[in-house]
Amino acid sequence: MAKLKVMTNSAFTIDTAAHLPKLHQNLIICGRCGSGKSVAATNLLRMYKETDSMDRIIVISPTFNSNKSLMKELNIREEDIFNDPDDPSLPQRIVDLVDAERDECMRYEHLVKQYENIMKSIKSGVLRVEEGMIDDYLLAYYSVINNKFSLPEPKYKRYKPGKPPILGLFIDDCLCTKLMSNRKFYNLVKRHRHLRMFPTGGAVGLLFFIAVQTYKAQSGGLNKCVRNNATSLCLSELEQIAESFSVEVSSETFMKMYEKATDEPHSFLFVDLHKKKEQSSMFRKRFDEYLIPDVNTLNE
Repeated sequence: MAKLKVMTNSAFTIDTAAHLPKLHQNLIICGRCGSGKSVAATNLLRMYKETDSMDRIIVISPTFNSNKSLMKELNIREEDIFNDPDDPSLPQRIVDLVDAERDECMRYEHLVKQYENIMKSIKSGVLRVEEGMIDDYLLAYYSVINNKFSLPEPKYKRYKPGKPPILGLFIDDCLCTKLMSNRKFYNLVKRHRHLRMFPTGGAVGLLFFIAVQTYKAQSGGLNKCVRNNATSLCLSELEQIAESFSVEVSSETFMKMYEKATDEPHSFLFVDLHKKKEQSSMFRKRFDEYLIPDVNTLNE
């Protein structure tokens, strides 16, 4: 009999604090203007950074400068801010950043593997290294400050246990721009955890955090490809979303959870479609308060 073998490889392999959603992540944050989408996104990104689950954050937003105070704690590099979502080359530029991170990770791994051989060669006086490579090794290992050879400090401490960096992409105020109608962008979203694979297996990947005002509409809404690849939602305004969760809970249950979650200013319903086993519910008010659906409501 041709039996199906279920592989154990998980889509959520990044270690995160018990109270935080799993990673990888394709999070959609939906709400009207002024509802707190940027506040929600930057706070979640901050919590990932504070718990060592985020190394680098890239931002695409034409309104970044107006949200500088929110972004301050995220320590975003100047070269990681893209303020023109109509730039057709933007998806490729993002891929190039991920490419560079993969190459840097592989370079450090190579330096670790070669370190003992190079040190033995230096001590013996016979440098057995590929022609043209010795200068690169010596420059990498030699410290001017300490005047000695040693392994260089990794770009991210995650390199030491042999793990790739964790990269997040926050997209804000980009609905109805060329980026959101670019097929190359859709492809990035679909392949997010497979972006820039390593020859030995695994990939760097890219986490998406997308803030929009419209989730689903005839025109100007979020593309179906992006919606279908969502792992989580933050909702501060309901727009024909309840029907999307008919497999998980009834529309009535969803509406009750939504009403409980949005009864205060800047509060929102967080829906985790891939919650951890130890987490008590897929529904939360903001990120810190679990909402437990009533058993009778679940069976409606």
